[in-house]
Amino acid sequence: MAEVMDTSVPSLRRWQRRRAVAPAEPAQLGRPKVIHDAAVGEIRHCYQQHFGQWGPQVMALWCEREGLGNWCPSTVATVIADLRDEPEPAPAPIRYEITAAQVMWSEDGTGFRENGRKKELLILQDEHARFKVNHRLVSGPADEDDVVVYVREAFDRYGAPLVLKHDGGGIFHSDKMVRLLEDYGVLDLTGPRAWPQYNGKKERSIRDGKSYERAMRRHGVRGTLTQRLGRTIHNLNIDRPRPVLAGRTAAEVFAGDRIELPDRQQFRKEVEIAEQRWLAKARSRAEQNRARRRAIEEVLLAYKFMNLSGDVSRNYEADMQTT
Repeated sequence: MAEVMDTSVPSLRRWQRRRAVAPAEPAQLGRPKVIHDAAVGEIRHCYQQHFGQWGPQVMALWCEREGLGNWCPSTVATVIADLRDEPEPAPAPIRYEITAAQVMWSEDGTGFRENGRKKELLILQDEHARFKVNHRLVSGPADEDDVVVYVREAFDRYGAPLVLKHDGGGIFHSDKMVRLLEDYGVLDLTGPRAWPQYNGKKERSIRDGKSYERAMRRHGVRGTLTQRLGRTIHNLNIDRPRPVLAGRTAAEVFAGDRIELPDRQQFRKEVEIAEQRWLAKARSRAEQNRARRRAIEEVLLAYKFMNLSGDVSRNYEADMQTT
């Protein structure tokens, strides 16, 4: 064996002796026990007496008030660790996908600066194709007229979608905007408050656009902000193949996946009926507020205009991706 291993016989014997010796038990290290047994019993009894609803921070304060001792919450946590319930795992996030172009558009804005002055870029995007149907750069925060004008331009150029999704800004509840949507038969879908993930595809597009514009400035591309943003939108719409679109560009998907939309009045009627059902089941103001959103989603699913999936991994090797 020593010859096969290209070593000497004494070296092989020393290695075998070392292997035969049992490893010594490691010394027990860690935090020493600082809570005496009597206090341990009282802490555990108190925790169970209150149905496990007092956490380590509360228990540490209780110990100090009762004169048992002054210990940090992490020390108290070790005493009740085996009594605490395992938290329920968080539900898997759900990702929706619109199945055809022109069904739903989303609207949002983002801030820029040019020569020290604030600008806002408004972007209107098809949710299926990620195609930017219109954009508009305005001075300072956009007002009601800015939004109405550029939304109307997109409706006249490409036709109105069934649903327009936004983040619930006051602009979209103005009289002019409400009349515009009614004139074109478009349903208004307001995303949940303080939950930008609901408009995740649009948020991703905005990040891509800002990143591309910054990259142009870093590489010395001259011109105005309007010119750079024009090139950015052209890149996102026309030039860039998207993994989530099977390698197609946004413009190709928007042109190729358009369908004949159902009757708008019938679609609206079905949404209103579904909304009344959700309102009847509501048990809180929060459920009342999301009844309209739930109704629109329910009808879109019934028409097979929306698919739901549970995998929102950023792993490019996953079957479904957030891109």
